[in-house]
Amino acid sequence: MLDPQAGEAYSLRMIQATYKGIEIEMEMHQLTHGYWKCDFTLIKHPERTKTLHHGDQEFPTMDLAKEFALQEARYAIDHPNQ
Repeated sequence: MLDPQAGEAYSLRMIQATYKGIEIEMEMHQLTHGYWKCDFTLIKHPERTKTLHHGDQEFPTMDLAKEFALQEARYAIDHPNQ
C-alpha cells in the first residue's frame, strides 16, 4: 500500500530469495524524490513464521536498495539474536 504522506510514490512486492531454508520476501518503495527503500520479511517454514524488517536507508536506484536489503536479510538470518 502506498503512503503519499511518507513520500512514497511506488511500491513493488516480490519474493527475492531463499537463504538457509528461510524465504526472503522483499517490498520495494520508490519515494517521491526518486530514491528507493526496501522492506523485507523473513518467512520460516514449515510454520510460516514471519518477521518484518523495515528499510530505513534510501538509495538512488532500486538495485542498490534491493542488494542492501538482501545483505541485511542474510545478516538477520545468520545473527537471529541481534
